[in-house]
Amino acid sequence: MFSRANLLRSALLAALALPAAAQNNFHITHQYANKDARSMIGLPMGSHKTIVTKDGQLQWSQWSLKQKGRAVGFGFSEQLDGALGLRMSELGASAKQLAATGQRLIDDRFPFVITDWKGSAAALSVEETAFSVEQDKIDQDQQGYDILRMTVTNSAAEPRTLELRLDGRQRNLPARAEGAHLATGDGFLLASVEPDAGAEILPAEAHGRTLVERRTVPANGSITFWIELPNDNFPAAKADTLAALDPATLFATARKDWETLWARGAQLDLPAREKELADFYQASVAYILMLTERDENGELWTLDGPAFYREFWGRGEYFQARSIEFAGYLDIARETALHTFSLQKSDGEWDGPVTSGWPAWDNIGGNAGTVWDYYLLTRDKQWLASSYPHVAAAARWVDLHRQESMLEDDAPEAAKGVARQIPWKCSDEPTPKLKPGEKPYWYGLLPWSYGDSGLPEGHPYPHNTWGLYAIKVAEMAAHTLGNTTDEKEFAAKYEDYKKVYFVSMARSIELETDYKPYLPAMPTNPGAGVSQSLIAVYPTNLLAPDHQWVTNLLARMRKDELEGLPTHMAWMGAGGVWPSESMNVAETYLRRGELDKVHSLLLATLNHTYVTDVFKEEIKVDKTLPVACASGVSKEVENGNGTGDQPEAWGPANLILLVRDLLFYEDGDTVHILPGVPATWIAPGEHLGIAQAPTTLGGKLTLRLDYVNASTMRLRLDPTVTLPEAVVRFPLPAGKKLTSVNVNGHAVKGFSTDSVTLRSINGATDIEARF
Repeated sequence: MFSRANLLRSALLAALALPAAAQNNFHITHQYANKDARSMIGLPMGSHKTIVTKDGQLQWSQWSLKQKGRAVGFGFSEQLDGALGLRMSELGASAKQLAATGQRLIDDRFPFVITDWKGSAAALSVEETAFSVEQDKIDQDQQGYDILRMTVTNSAAEPRTLELRLDGRQRNLPARAEGAHLATGDGFLLASVEPDAGAEILPAEAHGRTLVERRTVPANGSITFWIELPNDNFPAAKADTLAALDPATLFATARKDWETLWARGAQLDLPAREKELADFYQASVAYILMLTERDENGELWTLDGPAFYREFWGRGEYFQARSIEFAGYLDIARETALHTFSLQKSDGEWDGPVTSGWPAWDNIGGNAGTVWDYYLLTRDKQWLASSYPHVAAAARWVDLHRQESMLEDDAPEAAKGVARQIPWKCSDEPTPKLKPGEKPYWYGLLPWSYGDSGLPEGHPYPHNTWGLYAIKVAEMAAHTLGNTTDEKEFAAKYEDYKKVYFVSMARSIELETDYKPYLPAMPTNPGAGVSQSLIAVYPTNLLAPDHQWVTNLLARMRKDELEGLPTHMAWMGAGGVWPSESMNVAETYLRRGELDKVHSLLLATLNHTYVTDVFKEEIKVDKTLPVACASGVSKEVENGNGTGDQPEAWGPANLILLVRDLLFYEDGDTVHILPGVPATWIAPGEHLGIAQAPTTLGGKLTLRLDYVNASTMRLRLDPTVTLPEAVVRFPLPAGKKLTSVNVNGHAVKGFSTDSVTLRSINGATDIEARF
């Protein structure tokens, strides 16, 4: 008997196997969206984030970073303490309760969630649009609102009657119906239904907890009404003053606010046929900016999610801040980097997450990398000089605390490192028996820590990859600042650590039994979860993309793919996929030049997202296969359901980074132009490009490719900083090859089948390619 997962997997593989001529656009179907999906609305850099469930209900937590304090447990906001419940039904002999039948985003990119409601064979249908906006209150303070626009359509030849029921709570206080409003017992407004005209307010139900309104919808017509939910304390006594706010104007304002914010960033320009990807990119920018939040001190945090993962990790900061920077919002990313400084301990430790305090050393390199990225993108030496004490302290902490794993077996008990505690464990780190005098497999690595991502607690290599990178950042920063003494110190520490790192890896590879020698995940468990293994390639450049260990790891991963994505990524083990992390795998393939795999991973990733362009962490695909953790909830998850938060921040962050890298990415002083653009994205008469995109050379780059005719493409590069070297690849149709290349009207030689290498590009440059 064929399983649904296998049938869907076969369908995707068949689609991905289509020849280029048959795939005329990058169509996102969301065919593998997780069953327990939920969406989010909110404001950029705002504390209020509202979950919109699949059936159109609203949930939120008042416990923002401003209010939570530091002495709270992990997942503090998952205890959602605010809610608005909506029920709608049609009256009459064939009375039917309407049910949610689908969701989408307005114009496929605005973070406004539309939920369609329909009755079974009934005449009425409702389109619920949920969005957030900030507007002046009556007393001129800024007030955020969640707003629902309810458009009811009647397809019958006679009028129909709709009954709306609202109930809910705020700060866990149940709300009571007061006319057209819901308010809590302490006098604050939960929701107001506007306008009142044409509505019959019925006696409240459920002991006064349910507001009931009845509305008549004309024959073959429609009506629109609005529900307003102030984000902050809004006195119920002032509820009637909300009538002074025009909800339709607020909707227009919310659209304009997002358009204005998008216009500030880098401008992605794809052909109309690729509108789905362009829209997904803009929606991702919106989500990543909504998943930032200020704490009680006004510091800006990048968060991994709106509820369970409403928390900060340094490794997440790296990719999230990097995506904010690459999307063109350097000022916002700078604030998130500044926030990390207040988290560093006096001895240089840069751990995380903040509230739980579990020892996860990969956060150290993520924070250091964020500092260095901002310098590369701005070349602001004043920033680097002010940040340098933090990266130097972190590097020294890494070097010093490696001593904990180098203690002799007979070392005095009191001299041994502290046993860092975590509240639970995934599984035990294997401890193979050592020969007499043989050192532990993790000798010289960072001390025991919380593995995360399905890795056992112990000595995961990704933590050490990031630890190495923290020291490399300090070395590069010292060099840039002319601090030769520190530069030599950190260079020596880096080389010593790297030698130990690779010796440990070589020993770990000897334990591998399931494939050719591949990049291991852990010293004594090399086949553990691989979600973070490839950071050794991108972004740390510790291993070349074509290194044999990397090649073999990728081959091993391809063996076990499900629904077009790698498995064994994290908690789900063999039976689950992690869409957002699959894009980091695609980044490695991009740097290897294996573009078919890049494109298939990107498409499969986006087809595992929900229809509102949000990512779940991992998704169970085949529950008959083993999970990675001996404990935890992942083993209980049903097929099609996921773990973690939604939206998950790594999803939009990695999507922004990958799409940008397909258009161009940097490798030191070399810029790869159009390295990953498939030929199917552009046809004669079309163009694509990106404008005002920050580069790690310290300036911005605008590029535009025009497909002039069947045998000619023209590329215009307009950088604000000199490009020392540019490798330009033209996305030629299959079977075509370059016959001539002209730069600013002058013929050049030495081009390959589809690429040409140019040096010292300074200012606007026109490149014509014939093929």
